[in-house]
Amino acid sequence: MILTTIDGMPLYSTSPEAVAHAIRIGLQGYHTHTFRGRVGYMAGVNHQSILQTRQRTNTTATIPVAQPNVPRTPRTSSNTGGGGNSGSGY
Repeated sequence: MILTTIDGMPLYSTSPEAVAHAIRIGLQGYHTHTFRGRVGYMAGVNHQSILQTRQRTNTTATIPVAQPNVPRTPRTSSNTGGGGNSGSGY
């Protein structure tokens, strides 16, 4: 579970999550930060390694971040236009 982000990088509630993220972004290990009195775990052996990885990629958008497992509500559609015509509007 992601507790927060620091400098755009996720702070996880467990070290295995941080290590898995480190592997995804080409780092090893983890380091800790304290957030609201709770120890959190971040990818990389220190915070500098995270910043260097971001600098190499030149953007945080390319660094994959694990998202919380959120159940999705299935979407349904209904045709309330009547007449049985499912035309495309052309």
